[in-house]
Amino acid sequence: MNRTFAAAMSAYAFFFLSGFFINVGGPVSNAAAAAFGTDTAALGFCFSLFMVGRFIGITGNGVLVRKPGLDRNLHLRALAFAPLAAATGLVLATGSLYAFAAWIFLAGIGIGGIYSASNMILVDIFEGTRRAFHISMINFLYSVGAVFSPALSGALLARGFPWYSPYVAFAGALVLWLAATGRTSFKGLFSGHEAESPAAKPGIGPARISPALLLVCAAIVLVIFAEYTVTFWTPIYLREYRGEDALFSGLAVSAFWIAVLAGRFIESMLIARIRPRLYLIATGILAVAALLTLPFQSSRPAIIAAVVASGALCAGLFPALFTFGASMAESLKRTFPTLMMLSAATGSFLAMPAGSLIKKTAGMRGVMFAAPVAVMLTAAIVAFIGQGTQKKSGS
Repeated sequence: MNRTFAAAMSAYAFFFLSGFFINVGGPVSNAAAAAFGTDTAALGFCFSLFMVGRFIGITGNGVLVRKPGLDRNLHLRALAFAPLAAATGLVLATGSLYAFAAWIFLAGIGIGGIYSASNMILVDIFEGTRRAFHISMINFLYSVGAVFSPALSGALLARGFPWYSPYVAFAGALVLWLAATGRTSFKGLFSGHEAESPAAKPGIGPARISPALLLVCAAIVLVIFAEYTVTFWTPIYLREYRGEDALFSGLAVSAFWIAVLAGRFIESMLIARIRPRLYLIATGILAVAALLTLPFQSSRPAIIAAVVASGALCAGLFPALFTFGASMAESLKRTFPTLMMLSAATGSFLAMPAGSLIKKTAGMRGVMFAAPVAVMLTAAIVAFIGQGTQKKSGS
């Protein structure tokens, strides 16, 4: 198999599997807690370890990518082996909550590693509009995994399979990737050192993160914070404030992810033809409007319509920001993508405690205004830093 094709397909597979694994936890938590003889609060603590591990995995892969002499065959397969080992360990950890916590922490490291590698592969092998398209498509595949795994988990549990059965499916998919790429050589991937690029923006040196790039990272934190705030707090809001049942509250989140799925596919078609800055400002403003309508809806059809509109308009913000940042930092191809991914991990981590703080001070309904404020700040940041970046995506 051609190295470039195999590397691109690996990025696609890794992002799909990242979305798959991250969204298994919620559907299996009740069954897992019952198997361990505990409650879902204890499982929640374990899954917070997953987020810590994910941060470590992203950082670790960022270090490995900057080692030019490292065997890339060993590098990528070691990244895939970590979540495979963790998924296998979860199957064996049926009697111990402590073992579950340890394996889910390792899974976080592994998922962080393959998530990081996916973005780094595309930044390394593609440029310009092709890079923008592929970054959008892997985020589309992440959404496919996010939609698919909860449905699969629910179906397996409903048919009497044990709580860990979705992790068996995940492990099987990784084994298929290992088999498909078994004869592929990834030598030459991530080769060379960071150096000043002729296309680099003025003032951005080979070893310097400029204030503009730090603002891109801040925008990424805000966008992912908004996304996780919607997916985590919306069902809680619908149950506690609107008095909806668990089924409708869960369907609202599914509707959001389906809209994200469609939105990212559309974004992948558009981003190569328009300026990322223009796209971010325009969709950011529209996303703010959609998110602001959600707390004012009371009927079920209106709530679902607001959720779908919010998902579709928020869908392309992160991939467009990633493309926008990568095009501003061509001379930092081994460093800045890792910083952007760490920013995304930070945003996902902050959504839960920040929402809890807002709930205590402004009430449950007040939490629903956190996401539109975050997206509004994102659009303002992009407008501020993008004055000198009026170019086609990635060019």
